[in-house]
Amino acid sequence: MGLTRAERETVIRWDEDEQTVHLWSASPVVWRKMGRLGIVPVKETKLSTGEPSGKFYRVPLSEFRWGLKRRGTSRGNPAALARARASGPKPVTEPA
Repeated sequence: MGLTRAERETVIRWDEDEQTVHLWSASPVVWRKMGRLGIVPVKETKLSTGEPSGKFYRVPLSEFRWGLKRRGTSRGNPAALARARASGPKPVTEPA
């Protein structure tokens, strides 16, 4: 028997001194994504049955990216958008 959905977690850790992201995951979804990106695990752990239970990865901080999705509408702040449209186009200036 494999891991439950609650046990399929992923932990991401990095420090600015080492400039390396350490990632551990028990999620087959993350394993497949890392494989598609060409990132191979540095270590694998297994259950007593021999099934994989987790994989450790190292990624250079310069190649790692993460983000959060914005809340609310995908169009941003409706009030700010209305104000910007009401003020008209802004002139394009050359950089100094």
